[in-house]
Formats: sequence, structure tokens, C-alpha cells
Amino acid sequence: MMQLEPNLGALAWFCLLWSACCISFLQLVGMYPLQRRSAAAVIAATLLWIALAAGTIKFAAVELRWSTIVVVGGVLFLFLPELFQALPLRWRDGRAGLAMSGCVMIVALVVLAQVAPSSLHTWLA
Repeated sequence: MMQLEPNLGALAWFCLLWSACCISFLQLVGMYPLQRRSAAAVIAATLLWIALAAGTIKFAAVELRWSTIVVVGGVLFLFLPELFQALPLRWRDGRAGLAMSGCVMIVALVVLAQVAPSSLHTWLA
């Protein structure tokens, strides 16, 4: 395994953070268009998602091999919609789901700030 990816700790964090990005993305896609939704909450969640996705990609680019990023990120993006479909409908399409998704993204951003190398701390701050 070390020949494939020597930094297994960073790989585990990437899997967790990218999973949060993918699930949150699926949550947000269902919130658009904004005609019948709370526009401010959806836009705030979208901005959180953009920050989390950019930070996760930057973390992966610094810590992991590009081949690992492509393979692991692709596999997660391929299979996480099944997990998302297993969530109850009120969590997938509603205010409760949007609030839960926002909380997950905030926690993921805090985790990212803690595990990111010092070179990323200036970018995240």
C-alpha cells in the first residue's frame, strides 16, 4: 500500500473531507432553482461548499499523489449518491437537510483547518 500512497493519514482525511463535499453538493443541487427556497440559506450553504471544496482540493494537491486524488475522489463521487439516496426525504430536500449539511460543512472546514499543513494555513485564514 505504501507504494500506491505513502501518506495514509492524509488519504483518510481526504476521504472524509471529499465525502462531505460530495454529499453537500448533492444536497445543494436539489435546492436550485431558488424560486421556492430560502435564498439566503441556500447561497450561504453554497459559499460554504465552495470554500470546503477548494480547501479539500488544495489539501489533496499538497499532501497526495495526483493519481490517488483522481482514483479515490472518483470512486467516492461515483458511490456516495447511493448513501445520499438512503437518507430520509426530509433530510435530502428541506430546511432540516440544508441546516444539517451546513453544520457538516462547518465541521469539515474546522477539521480541514486543523489537519492542513502549515503551508495551507495562510491560504485558509
